[in-house]
Amino acid sequence: MTTNIRTRADRPRAQEVIGRLRELRPWLREQQPVAEQQRRIPQESIGRLDAAGVFGLTTPKRYGGADYTTRELHDIYRELGSGCGASAWVVWAAAGGNLWSFSFPEDVVAPVYESPWVGNRTFAVGGTSRRMSGTARKVDGGWMIKGAWPFATGSVYASHGYLSVFYDEADDAKVGMALVAKESLVAGHDWDPMGMAATGSQTVSTNGELFVPNERFSTPERLAVRVAELTEQGLGPRRGGLARSLVTGTGAALGMADHAMELFLGTVGKRSIPYSPYTRQVDAPLTHLTVGRAHSLMRAAGLVADAAVAELDRCELDGRDPSEREVVQFHTDVAYVWDACSSAVETLFRASGASAIVKRMPLQLIARNCRAGSLHAAHGIDTWLENIGRALCGVESAPRHR
Repeated sequence: MTTNIRTRADRPRAQEVIGRLRELRPWLREQQPVAEQQRRIPQESIGRLDAAGVFGLTTPKRYGGADYTTRELHDIYRELGSGCGASAWVVWAAAGGNLWSFSFPEDVVAPVYESPWVGNRTFAVGGTSRRMSGTARKVDGGWMIKGAWPFATGSVYASHGYLSVFYDEADDAKVGMALVAKESLVAGHDWDPMGMAATGSQTVSTNGELFVPNERFSTPERLAVRVAELTEQGLGPRRGGLARSLVTGTGAALGMADHAMELFLGTVGKRSIPYSPYTRQVDAPLTHLTVGRAHSLMRAAGLVADAAVAELDRCELDGRDPSEREVVQFHTDVAYVWDACSSAVETLFRASGASAIVKRMPLQLIARNCRAGSLHAAHGIDTWLENIGRALCGVESAPRHR
């Protein structure tokens, strides 16, 4: 089958995408409360983001993907996060699903990317535990899958989804990924959280059992083999896998923190501090302390992210994948960045007075979104501090709980 292979010259440069997102920033900020109310990114915003080129960030390059470096991806997410944290989360989470596209036959994957579509083509969900995945049983010619998959970020806008399934009742290592058309799934419309409400991360489920032919079923082992083969041909993804995806996603946290600092500094000369001698907040030493503390948290988070980004780009240049020890460090770095950014935003929010709790005030939304992002299972600061501490102490880890 002939694929729609585009040359590097056809793909927008990262700085072009960042420039387009900078132009979109006022629109995205204006639409944030609308998106939260609708519990999804408005379709007009999806269209504008698609035109800016963000949904091709990690599309396989043989289907027109941009093939950006880790640094370029991180900087794009940071720019997008400074406009709308929920939009950055959707684009980042949906981009992760593209990795699975490498493990399926060309005649299966090509139509997914070559058909007209506005938004992300795919989403991926589940795999970390049985309660967040489905099940599969082997039948002639394929598999019968069933289940419900919560937190399906990107499913609202996608044409296809990658659904994780456990295909052995007793062995947690037997997990696969099924490629299904979104139209064959039932949307839960059950997403209503305190933060990141605009991501539309609803539950998707099957209506009973759903047949998936063999060519639309893959495994992590098959993915690894196929990626190695395509890498030899110069058609594989950038190195780093999940760790690289998580590191680039820290740009969204830093972008939200950038926006929060901009908002806070924009009002300190205009508002007073009630029950104090300060008619201008900017004159109070406490304000200087608050800004200094938030700035230092953001700066430290940015430096940690920069170090992780640089190391992943070095791995790419060296033609090697990160070691297990490096992966643990990358995960810990990611958790630190999200926690530090969320703490910085909350520091600014607490210093903004009671008026900041009104829902039309953007700082409260940024605070809720950033904290919600920091609570993602992959971003848990305590979990990853323990994991890196265990590695440093040379203590062997117990099997992961599913």
